[in-house]
Amino acid sequence: MLVKEIMLENPKTLLCGNTIADACELYNQQGVNCAPVINEEGKVVGILTVFRLLQALKEGASFFSSIEQIMDPNISTFPEDTDFNEVCALPVDRLIILNKHGFLAGVLTRMELINKVHHALEKTESDLSVMLRSIYNGIIGVDHTGEVCYFNAAAEKLTGLVSKDILGQSAEVLLKHLDLDLKHFETSSDPLVERFRIGNKTILIQHSPIEREDHNGGYVLVLQDISALEELSGELQSAWLLNKELEGVIQSCYDGIVVIDCGGTIVRVNDSYLRIIGDGTQEDLIGKNVATLIDKHCQLDSIYKNITASLQSFNLAIKTTDGKDIVFSGSIVTNDIGHIAQIVITLRDFTELNLFKMEAARAALELGELRSRQFEDDDLIFKSLAMQRVVQQALRVAPTDSTVMLNGPSGVGKEKLAKYIHKHSLRAEKPMICINCGAIPEPLIESEFFGYEKGAFTGAHRDGKPGLLELADGGTVFLDEIGDMPLHMQVKLLRALQEQVIYRIGGSKPVKLNIRILAATNKDLKQLVVNKSFREDLYYRLNVIPLHILSLQDRKQDILILAISFLNHFNKKNNMDKKLSLETCQLIENYSWPGNVRELKNLIERVVIMSDEEVITPRHLPIEFREVMQIEEWTPKLMDIIPLQQAKETTERELIRMALETKNSLRKTAQMLGISHSTLLRKAQQYGIMVQS
Repeated sequence: MLVKEIMLENPKTLLCGNTIADACELYNQQGVNCAPVINEEGKVVGILTVFRLLQALKEGASFFSSIEQIMDPNISTFPEDTDFNEVCALPVDRLIILNKHGFLAGVLTRMELINKVHHALEKTESDLSVMLRSIYNGIIGVDHTGEVCYFNAAAEKLTGLVSKDILGQSAEVLLKHLDLDLKHFETSSDPLVERFRIGNKTILIQHSPIEREDHNGGYVLVLQDISALEELSGELQSAWLLNKELEGVIQSCYDGIVVIDCGGTIVRVNDSYLRIIGDGTQEDLIGKNVATLIDKHCQLDSIYKNITASLQSFNLAIKTTDGKDIVFSGSIVTNDIGHIAQIVITLRDFTELNLFKMEAARAALELGELRSRQFEDDDLIFKSLAMQRVVQQALRVAPTDSTVMLNGPSGVGKEKLAKYIHKHSLRAEKPMICINCGAIPEPLIESEFFGYEKGAFTGAHRDGKPGLLELADGGTVFLDEIGDMPLHMQVKLLRALQEQVIYRIGGSKPVKLNIRILAATNKDLKQLVVNKSFREDLYYRLNVIPLHILSLQDRKQDILILAISFLNHFNKKNNMDKKLSLETCQLIENYSWPGNVRELKNLIERVVIMSDEEVITPRHLPIEFREVMQIEEWTPKLMDIIPLQQAKETTERELIRMALETKNSLRKTAQMLGISHSTLLRKAQQYGIMVQS
């Protein structure tokens, strides 16, 4: 606050030539007790107070004495823009305030200040009281002693209490009437918000503590009736949810949708419209008038004009420049009085539908081709007589619909032989469904085999699901690990195989089948029948033509040919050119192969990937393989530290010498060492070793 805001402006002044009588007349007329004294130039030179004048008369001055003789020349002057805080503490009763030109602007006296502050406080109190009485919210003030010191009219209306009965009372009486806890408010030093009800009104009460420097100043409670707000909020929430639902429906629709109001302004556009038209964004269209649209969107204006003119639905088929066949359909949405409120235009791209039909037909043709090629890479690889007999039997039974039971240890290729039978059967153009009976969880096995109808059980697909047997209709079903099938399922499977009819779970309509069964197991089904863990009738139903595949150990002639086939496969797959050394081939052929063909294939893949040399030697074989075959790596015995080059040459010379003594053929020696024939001759000549060619 500046001093010019609280000073006495334009005070009456005295001239240096005025007398005491002039001063007395001025005091009497203006009702003041002092006056600034100015000179002829208008500058303030002093101040004359009543006290100073009386003192001069007492000392013998006459009424005709000049005031220049008795005035107080020691005055304090300040610019009018001085902050009041700079002068409020000065030990001076009167201050002369000058304007920016240095002339008198006003006088600041303590009495004048007191009067102005008093009037300002009265006005502030009056204004504050009017505002608090007029405010919609209830205001309750509680002082530091815990008594209610303010209670406005809105608080009376909201609480049903009268202010004269509450003012001066303990806040506990008030809060008890409102079913609120006094301690909750008294102990909290932070603002709080509570909600309570009075009758059919919901009241929100806000607690704000009054903080003072020296002590707790109490707190203020603000009450607000939010009943209407709650009702409005519920309506807004319902409207928001409805709008959200509508927006979701429009956006999820596959057809394009455009909503236009009665004035021709676009209010909604879904993503499908933009996808079909292939141009623009929602921001480019929403809020625009259809009359201003160009290019691919101009059809909207044409449809809008036709509908508003005819007041009927309108359809328009066009072919776009990019070859799309699009059909526009416009419909009218009317308001309560039957006038047009909105126009809804839908778009459907028949080009895509036609394309889908063409793709479906093409997919059907490709599926047939894929089925015919499914087994092109599955030709069996064998050399042993035992395997030749099995394959001959498989070819003999393949054209028939007889059930075949494939027996043999795990990993011998039972599934591969089953695919071979299907490939050479009359059902080769139809699907072959492979089912691992031990891999399907028992609670799901029935639904997987037979399928289920809509709503058959909790978690079921809403449209139902065909079973694996149904999917294989016209083709072949391969039941792998048939010995692991649960007993309760064996009964149902037997009935399905005998009658070639199944029922989906939850369904009553029979589904006819035309399938051929191939089964496989690595267990002794006869013993399972004896142990009552496999049904005897199902065993005889499946074991029509048994084919037994020997383990790889019992058909050693097949080991190397399979190993070479796998080697070529992984070389081609990984763009490599690895070879097996003679000793490695011997070890592979002599190994027992408990994992059969599967283990052999995995080992070849491993050594092809992990070996860092072109020729795969025994040292590249896995450590567990070498442990079983009792292969020990040769380790040179070093007595002294010598240069690496010398050690390399010494080791090469000794190895070549030892190999030549072991083998009587240079080519076999080179194969043993993993080098070429020419390299062996060159190194032998380098180290001075005699070689018989």
